Amino acid sequence: MTAQDTDDITPPRDPAAFARPRGRGIGIVAIIALCVICVALGFAGSQIADWLAPKPAPAPQPTAAAPPGLDRPASLPAPVLAGAPPTEPTATVPTDYADLELRLANIEASQQRTLVAAGAALAAAGLAEAAQTSRPFEAELAALERILPLSPDARALRPMAETGVPSRAALAAEYADIAARASTAAREPGEGAGVVDRILFALSGIVSIRRVGETTGSSPDAVLARAERQAAEGDLVGASSTLRALPPGAATAMTAWKARAQQRITLDQHLANIRAQALSDLASAGGARP
Repeated sequence: MTAQDTDDITPPRDPAAFARPRGRGIGIVAIIALCVICVALGFAGSQIADWLAPKPAPAPQPTAAAPPGLDRPASLPAPVLAGAPPTEPTATVPTDYADLELRLANIEASQQRTLVAAGAALAAAGLAEAAQTSRPFEAELAALERILPLSPDARALRPMAETGVPSRAALAAEYADIAARASTAAREPGEGAGVVDRILFALSGIVSIRRVGETTGSSPDAVLARAERQAAEGDLVGASSTLRALPPGAATAMTAWKARAQQRITLDQHLANIRAQALSDLASAGGARP
C-alpha cells in the first residue's frame, strides 16, 4: 500500500465536514407543502364551481309503451283499418248520476206494475174458478179487492159473493121441472072455456105432459123445448131470449128461473171484464220499457 492510498481512506479531521449541508432540507419541505396547498385549492375550487353552476334537468326515464288504443282519449273513436267491415257504435256509459237514478226508478216502477198485474191476473183466475160453482166466493173476491180496490166490476160482485149464484149446470138441471109447470100454465083455459077443457086442465096439474121433442113452431111446448136445449148447452142468454115468446101464463111460471139465469149472466159478464182488464194490465206491464 502506498502513501497516497493511505491518505484517501483517512477521515477528515475538521468537524464541519460531518455536518448536513444547510438549505437543502427546508427547500424540499417547502415544495411539498406548496404542492399540497395547490391540490387542496384546486379541489376546493372545483367543488365551489360545481355548486354554483346550474344543474341540468334530469333525463326522462324511458317508460314502457302503452298498448295500441289505450293512450287515446275515451271520446275518440278507434282508427278503422283499411278493408275492415264497419262496426256498430258502442253505447256510451252514462256518467250522470241523476240519469242513472231516474233509470233505476223507472225499472223499479215497471217491476212493481208487473207484480201488481200478475197478482191481479192470478186473483181473477181464482175468483172465476170459484164463481163457476153455486157456493159463495167471498174469500176469492176479497183477495182480488186487495189488489184492485177500485175495480167497479169487483164491487158489483159483492152482493153475489155473499150468497153465491146458481151455476150453469144447476140451472140446466132445474129447468125441466119449471118448464113442466110453465107448460101446464100455458094450457089454462080462458074465461069462455068449456067444462071439458077445465077438466083436462085440472088433470094436467096431477100429471104434467110436455112435448120435449118439439122444437119448431110457436107453441108453448116448442118454445120451452128450444130454451131447454140452449140452457143445456150453457147458452143462458139465448134461452132467456127464447122464453120471451111464451104466453103470459107460461112466462109467469118461468120468471123465477129467468131471474136466476140473469144472475149467472151478470156474474159471468163481470168476471169476463175483470179477466180482460187483468190480462191487459199484465201485457202492458210486461211490454213497458223504462
